[in-house]
Amino acid sequence: MQRRDFLRLVACATGTAVFGGTLSSRGAKAAATKPQKLNLLYATAEADSEAVKLVLPDFASKLGIKLNLETFPYAALQQKVFAELASSSAFYDIMVVDTPWMPALTNKIEPLSSYLKNPQLNDITDPEIKDFIPAVFYDAAVFNPKKSHLHFPDSNAPVDVAEIEKQGFEIYGLPLQANVLTLAYRKDLFEDPQEQQAFQSKYGKPLSVPETWDDFVPVAEFFTRPDKRLYGTTLMAGSGDWAVDDFKTLVACWGADGHLITDDFKMSFASPEGVAALTFYSDLINKQKVTPPGVTSFSWDDVADTFNSGLTAMAMNYHDMKLNSGVKGEVAYAMVPKKVASGPHFGTWILSVNKFSKNKEWAYRAVAWLTGAEAQTKMLEKQLHPSRASVYKEAAANSSLQKDFANFYDVLGKSLAVGVGRARLSNYFDVSKVIAVAVNNAATGSQKPQAALDAALPQVKEMLKQAGYTVADN
Repeated sequence: MQRRDFLRLVACATGTAVFGGTLSSRGAKAAATKPQKLNLLYATAEADSEAVKLVLPDFASKLGIKLNLETFPYAALQQKVFAELASSSAFYDIMVVDTPWMPALTNKIEPLSSYLKNPQLNDITDPEIKDFIPAVFYDAAVFNPKKSHLHFPDSNAPVDVAEIEKQGFEIYGLPLQANVLTLAYRKDLFEDPQEQQAFQSKYGKPLSVPETWDDFVPVAEFFTRPDKRLYGTTLMAGSGDWAVDDFKTLVACWGADGHLITDDFKMSFASPEGVAALTFYSDLINKQKVTPPGVTSFSWDDVADTFNSGLTAMAMNYHDMKLNSGVKGEVAYAMVPKKVASGPHFGTWILSVNKFSKNKEWAYRAVAWLTGAEAQTKMLEKQLHPSRASVYKEAAANSSLQKDFANFYDVLGKSLAVGVGRARLSNYFDVSKVIAVAVNNAATGSQKPQAALDAALPQVKEMLKQAGYTVADN
């Protein structure tokens, strides 16, 4: 079922505009009765449910409440979250929300600014919101309740509740699992003396992990050896949201708005920078030929499988990578290369309080504890991608993590600080599908990048208008 069709179905079932209702969040009493349990609706592997399961005994001990955790895979979870909120169900007290869902959910999620400012509700743990990585917090949790398509004006500012409210925004949850594109590379290849000498002889400069996209091309070309089943890199060029993640990263690097559609509905994906970025992407596949066969059907899973099999020297993905047991080598990580700017795609899962819960104050306490530094630090044992700066410092001092994941956590934290999220659209995934087709058409060579983006442009504008957004025709 398409998401827009699902929303229409729910709207008809409830007899009202989907998510159009409101419910006051100011009437809660500080002395609300402690419930025996809270229900948490959560993702499976996508948001690292194993990490949450790890701290459930600590949660029960600290709060004196049982946390009932129910998990669903991504597509089923999305439908479940939307259906529960559309029916004003009070069953789940806490819900995990993926960032692109929130523009359609703000009227059904409990705003937390008043809770964060209330000392009586922060008796279990100090939320320490200034410890959250600002870019992560503002992208994932801070929305304008009347204009949910707007991003907070300064995503690098220290997190401050008063300033958020002053700017007309609200806080709709606290970040937990933060994902961002990083560059994995074969450290054994880059540090091999023979490879270094060969690269120096061919290009007249030392072999190093590329910091810019200009440097990326010769390195990828150098390691491309089809006769030895080795390619310079791989991409997520299949027709899906993953291809859009690759593309939007490059759009940001080329200097345009990496959200692809600006807050005032300018189509930055089809800008001159967007065309240049897609041309570069297409050329890696069709001109430089540094990617393995079949890359134009690859998702992030295929990228991981290809790299882990030892077929590529470099690859971008949202998580750490591990070489298969039969592949000799060593993996390390670097930030995604830049052009005129950095802009790796990122997205974060947040824990939100259901506005219809009958236990909102205790649900808030639970969210604050689960996203706190102590809990997140323990969740590192199950490879949580933290959202707090202090937890990355803990990760840097953790010798076990360094042994198992090399410098992944160091790169992950630095990349999150400069990441670029998605456009805030109630129909983002529908729009993303159109852009993904354009990216894939350019990647396969069936259309020139300019023509592919030109074809997507009117479709995207029409979708935005149908969703109720005001979009200029020119």
